[in-house]
Amino acid sequence: MRAAVRWLVAVVGSALAFAGVAVPWAVLAEGGDDPWDVIGPVAGVVAAGVLAALGWWASQAGGAGTRRVRQYARGGGRIRQTGGSQGAGARVPGGAVREDVRQKARSEGAGDIDQVGGDRV
Repeated sequence: MRAAVRWLVAVVGSALAFAGVAVPWAVLAEGGDDPWDVIGPVAGVVAAGVLAALGWWASQAGGAGTRRVRQYARGGGRIRQTGGSQGAGARVPGGAVREDVRQKARSEGAGDIDQVGGDRV
């Protein structure tokens, strides 16, 4: 799913959560004695929780052209990590516009760590 659709789902889901709490509470309250100054904030907290969860989910959809790279390495010798492409043809025209690169390396002992977040030419 595209990022915009995910955000739309998050907002609509939050509104439905508000309505799902507030409307039955207002209808089922005997004589309508529960004031909206109590119902509204409680339903708002539920809707905020739903929006937080769905907003996190929506934010995980990288936009069009986003390349996501995760690398983890551990060793006692030389560690070499390249987040993008490697070699003479590293930059491909029309390739990914954005890159989301996360690298983590740990050397045990006297090892070397060589990290490049983008392309290595």
